[in-house]
Amino acid sequence: MSIEDPSEATTAPVDVLHVDDDLSVLDLTESFLDAELDEVDVTTTTKPGEVIDHLAAGTFHCVISDYDMPGHDGLEVLCNVRDEYPDLPFILYTGKGSEEIAAEAINAGVTGYLQKGGPDQIRRLANRVEHAAVEYRSQIESERYSTVLKALNYPIYVVNEDIEFEYVNEAFVDLTGYDREEILGSPPGLIKTESGVKKANEKLAEIVSSTGPEREKFRVDIRAKDGETVPCYDHMAALPFDDEFRGSVGILRDASEERQRREELLQQNERLEEFTSVVSHDLRTPLNNAEAAAELARLDGGEEHFDRLASEHERMEQMIRDLLHPARSGQTVSETKPVDVSAVASEAWESFGRPADGLELPDGELVVDGDPPRVRRLIENLLRNAVDHCRSPVTVTVGECAEGFYVSDDGAGVDEERVDEVFEPGFTTASDGTGFGLTIVKRIADAHGWKIDVTESEADGARFEFAVDAEVNTPLEALRPA
Repeated sequence: MSIEDPSEATTAPVDVLHVDDDLSVLDLTESFLDAELDEVDVTTTTKPGEVIDHLAAGTFHCVISDYDMPGHDGLEVLCNVRDEYPDLPFILYTGKGSEEIAAEAINAGVTGYLQKGGPDQIRRLANRVEHAAVEYRSQIESERYSTVLKALNYPIYVVNEDIEFEYVNEAFVDLTGYDREEILGSPPGLIKTESGVKKANEKLAEIVSSTGPEREKFRVDIRAKDGETVPCYDHMAALPFDDEFRGSVGILRDASEERQRREELLQQNERLEEFTSVVSHDLRTPLNNAEAAAELARLDGGEEHFDRLASEHERMEQMIRDLLHPARSGQTVSETKPVDVSAVASEAWESFGRPADGLELPDGELVVDGDPPRVRRLIENLLRNAVDHCRSPVTVTVGECAEGFYVSDDGAGVDEERVDEVFEPGFTTASDGTGFGLTIVKRIADAHGWKIDVTESEADGARFEFAVDAEVNTPLEALRPA
């Protein structure tokens, strides 16, 4: 049996299948139904055994059946229909009945039980058929909408005329963290801020006004039971009503990802401003120095001027690399691999270490889970920072600590009053520093979800500690696939 489109439910006729072995009853009943109901389409049959075939071939909203028929009785027809169409309205309309038959019919799931009679009784039948068909259509539509909403998995709520939650779905319960029993009967203020409730009331007033929209979409913060605030969009509409307000229904959509994207865009804009500021200011000095060196080289061709020119160009190139890297390093790390910090530090030291300087590494491997290129960049910047800010000879130590690893030196250390500034873009105490090396270190650590602390080393120098997941600080061999 097919089911019509719910959008056509209010205009389509009531389709009725009537089975009775008496043709005169079929004709008379059909005439009365045509007269009593606005739109009705009656299919008749005198063969009870063909009822299921008729239902399978058409669209019906109700079955009317006699009880005493050759070969089958009405209860047998009812049981056959219930096996295939458990919710289809079925009215037993019989001239031969008893309390025992009525009781059996009710137990079998009959929708209505009526004795045959004159015009008044047929009008009762018509009224019963109409109500049963309307309820059946409503049930079909409700099931369809429920299926769609379950598929969307959006939090849904219904607030009654007393401004209390009357219904919430499982997704709503999951979002708020409250038990269903805690929510039902409570006002919206349970999960909305005072300003959120006020805004919702204002939007609802617009909806129910004679000139207002059918629905409204607005931003609202949902307060979960655990205290977390979840930014959402509330899609609200009023329940159908004539004179008295019956309540409202709404669908919430989590806006957390949208907020995160907005924050990421703001961060990108801040980095762009950062870059623009440094390009317009910090690069000006080495550029002016390079121009002066070039001018002097033109005048007397001294070798030292060309050396100065090359040095300033190299400095600018390094600054540009450092400026561009923060934008790439601030992204969240999604794929990680085991990285041996000791090996990375040993290889990087070859580029930064001065003849008199030293690098101390732990015995064996020091493994963390991270993005290899970024971890290398982090270690390189820490080593360069030690070399740039410490007089030679300096000893840099890389080691394991309780929550991860550290890089320290035996230089002058970091001024306690300026510890909070060392990761800020442009901060440096070196005469030729760019001030972006430690900014990059901080952003790489943030991208990995690592906590970084600056403390004093055992040799009174600077110590940078990185707290990473303890589970990843295992021997490298244990992390490699067998």
